[in-house]
Amino acid sequence: MSLKRRSFLKISGLAGFHTVFVHPLPLVAMSGTSTDDALFKSFVHPPETARSSCYWWWFNGLVDEEGIRRDLEAFKAKGMGGVLMVNSSDGLGGARIPKGAAFLSEEWKALYRFAMKEAKRLNIEVGINLSSGWCMGGPWIQPENSGRWYLQSTMELKGPQQFNGKVPLPGNRVGYDKVFNPPGYKEYIDLPLTRLDYRDTSVVAIRTSGKEHKITGSHATLLEAKTNRKDASNFAKSFEITDPVQTPWSNNTNDAAVPLSDVIDLTGKMDATGQLRWEVPPGTWTVVRTGHRMTGSKLMIAQPEADGLSIDWFDKKGVELQFAHLGKIFIEEAAKVGAKPAYFCDDSFEDGFPNWTPQILEKFRHYRGYDATPYLPVLSGYLIGSADISDRFLNDYRRTIADCMADEHYGYFAALCHQQGMLVQNEAAGPSRSGTICIDGLKNLGRSDLPAGEFWLAPKHEDQENLTDDKSYGVSRLDFGQNKVTKMVASAAHIYGRKLVSAEAFTSFRHWTDYPGSLKQALDRAFCEGINRIMIHTSTATRPRDGLPGYEYGAGTHFNPNVTWWEFSAPFFSYVARSQHLLRAGHFVADVLFYNGDIAPNLVAQKHIPAALGKGYDYDVCNTEVLLERLRVRGGNLVLPDGMQYRMLVLPESSRMPVAVLKKIKTLLEQGALVMGAPPETDTGLTNYPQCDNLIQQLSKELWKTPAGDKGIGIGKGRLFYPGSIRTVLKDTGCMPDFEAANNNAWIDFIHRTTEDAEIYFITNRKKESIQSDCLFRVSGRQPELWDPVSGKRCIPLYRQENGRTRIALSLDVFQSVFVVFPKVKAKGLLASSPNVWQPTGSFRRVQELTGPWELQFNPEWGGPAAIRFDTLQDWSTHPDPGIRYYSGKAVYRKPFSFHDVLPAGSVFLELGVVKNICRVWLNGADLGIVWTAPWRVEVTGKLKRGVNDLRIEVINLWPNRLIGDVALAPEQRRTKTNIAFKKEDPLLPSGLLGPVAITAFT
Repeated sequence: MSLKRRSFLKISGLAGFHTVFVHPLPLVAMSGTSTDDALFKSFVHPPETARSSCYWWWFNGLVDEEGIRRDLEAFKAKGMGGVLMVNSSDGLGGARIPKGAAFLSEEWKALYRFAMKEAKRLNIEVGINLSSGWCMGGPWIQPENSGRWYLQSTMELKGPQQFNGKVPLPGNRVGYDKVFNPPGYKEYIDLPLTRLDYRDTSVVAIRTSGKEHKITGSHATLLEAKTNRKDASNFAKSFEITDPVQTPWSNNTNDAAVPLSDVIDLTGKMDATGQLRWEVPPGTWTVVRTGHRMTGSKLMIAQPEADGLSIDWFDKKGVELQFAHLGKIFIEEAAKVGAKPAYFCDDSFEDGFPNWTPQILEKFRHYRGYDATPYLPVLSGYLIGSADISDRFLNDYRRTIADCMADEHYGYFAALCHQQGMLVQNEAAGPSRSGTICIDGLKNLGRSDLPAGEFWLAPKHEDQENLTDDKSYGVSRLDFGQNKVTKMVASAAHIYGRKLVSAEAFTSFRHWTDYPGSLKQALDRAFCEGINRIMIHTSTATRPRDGLPGYEYGAGTHFNPNVTWWEFSAPFFSYVARSQHLLRAGHFVADVLFYNGDIAPNLVAQKHIPAALGKGYDYDVCNTEVLLERLRVRGGNLVLPDGMQYRMLVLPESSRMPVAVLKKIKTLLEQGALVMGAPPETDTGLTNYPQCDNLIQQLSKELWKTPAGDKGIGIGKGRLFYPGSIRTVLKDTGCMPDFEAANNNAWIDFIHRTTEDAEIYFITNRKKESIQSDCLFRVSGRQPELWDPVSGKRCIPLYRQENGRTRIALSLDVFQSVFVVFPKVKAKGLLASSPNVWQPTGSFRRVQELTGPWELQFNPEWGGPAAIRFDTLQDWSTHPDPGIRYYSGKAVYRKPFSFHDVLPAGSVFLELGVVKNICRVWLNGADLGIVWTAPWRVEVTGKLKRGVNDLRIEVINLWPNRLIGDVALAPEQRRTKTNIAFKKEDPLLPSGLLGPVAITAFT
């Protein structure tokens, strides 16, 4: 499903609450309601398995037992359930960290055992990245087991003659003149072949007769991509990677292709020194020598004790060595304290674009069923057979590379983990560096128990204008307003039967400028894309003795007990756990399954709205493997063994399709499937060529008898549509949009899960403004409930049912979210109430603004005054007192105020206005909880009294202000200690309670 800008439509959806009650766990349901139903009980108090985890970086081994215990206990106390341990060196972004325990030394092993013992005591899940740094590799990887690039040289001979001479070696980087992105490539790309472990693969001769037999014209511009030698940034969009390889080379009358009969295999006639002995036939011949060099790529940010070459990604020997030299140590040392890692991980691919492996010909024959040797000159642009045949060989070559990566690397890695009773987690489909690494993203992820991706924060993600779909990835860290790979990860999980969809979350190069409230919009976007297990990036392991905020990773987001707001972080983790718990329930609801074709690289575009589908429907994407091996028809729906089902299968816009796939489509149609797509004309490759093309054409004529349009052609129990509108077909078959927002100015995202007991919708306001909208849900005959993941409370909204759907009018504040749940059985004792703050049936009325002075207490240890009066609320960063202006941490606001009016009927709230950046509220001694996200208010019904009231608000800001202030001080006067550099002229961040603060009534 290739996505280009013209087919992208802005995602839209709903609009929902107007109030949020924020309390630390434990929580109870609204008074007078029952929590007898198990789903709601588990929502209020989610299981520990639903908690978030984090990347727990051990940089340079600078950890100690005190810090390890402190971290794990703090994680547990605030609501985190797991860590992914990553051992690496420092240096990313220039952030240096002192040397601690040498990796794998006895000192390090003792610390590792202590961490595993503590994690077991606290019931914290531990996964481990099986490398120092990101990708697999190390000193145990010898050149023959490292990543490879193919190389080719040519030599012209005229016959007849008896030739006895040397075939020239390829150039050390021939064909790789435009490399720019692999990590550290400048250190190895120009090394001489004598240092690059050059090895031969084959030698062939092609009869050229002095003519130009290479691809020409516009087709030649695609050669670099089709031969797997094109570099690309990890910023590249999916279609920029896949479009060049699936643009066909059609035959041209000017082509001078070499017939296959004019290709001679000379591999057996050349010895190890390159000496060729050959009786050259009459004519002009070009000898093509194909070999391979190690790329020379080494690990990034690896500790010296485990640094070395990156592995061969296409042969299982590399994984075997990694497991033997590193995995075995992790397992055996943990066993000494009665523990075991829950899973091993292979983090994001950061190794350029290797494209060869020593056993490539054997592997090609295994996967494709024919000998690749005669076609290898195509890698240098020679046409063998025809342009079309050459193009299809290249597709077979790339698919073989992708299959090797899926099976030999990720598949074998999983097998080794399973042998040890462990799971495997892989960030196996990008964003990759380089973006053109030849992968089948879905297949790679399908080899993982815990398929994973990642999502980033934009450099200025707090400004919505930086996140719009027209902004570049460098500005927004999004593709057309959505995360780059999370939809692919979710689809892989759904089609391969994995319940958990994981993501490295909140990665950025921002330092201490984020907090729970600023992270929520990015989190909710990922939830709607299908993510239901976040791993916060990142929680650096630090030693308490090293001060605050401590040594940090050059990338963020910084999220550990050293952040200023850690003590107020529990409600955020509760929000995550509640949301993740419901987003794992049952199955994802999707109406359409897009088949992504038989190409490589094969990537899934970011979540979007295909023009032929339109708003209100969701979808998955599948690959050839799943379509052939897992997809069936039951009751008119396409189904997978694990319970996923779809109403319709949509084929890619391509004239090529494997015979096996077309046969399967015929079977699915006969069994009752709805299928939309164009008739293929040829196979995608050369297996069983040319018979494969004859069979494709025969089946196409049999199935696509006439243009069918939206009405379709009846085939067996199913129908085939082409051309046509997916949306029209779905509606005509009774499948209305799953979710719609009537307000076209609202930008509401959604995701839908279904269980035996409930239909569960998660909806979120994607705008930085309050919105209202009528919302339609494809559920009828059930009473809806609104479940707030922030407070853990629920209520029944006013609603009506129409045409098989449920209409609910909702209000949502800035970036606010809600679960709309349709239980099979009505909850006991839960009554509809009107007006309520979740719907636009009432309004807020300001009763009293709290003006005048406030008493504040700062922490003198961090430079603030022990006591000070503000005549009015003001921003700390503009205060004349440098102790306040540069203050970072917690301050306590106190204000006695009189309330002499009659207490309002209905609900009463304390509006906080602007809070920088998180706060906790008490009124008359009652703890009203932590407020961390919009709407910035707490309910004070029953707490506000006539007469004098005592209000206390604790506010915490962020680290940068103190760090900026410390830059101007002598080192011995500084209160902070860190390796992250700030400048004294850096702008200060708005801080404190800015208000206005007011009493409001909702009626």
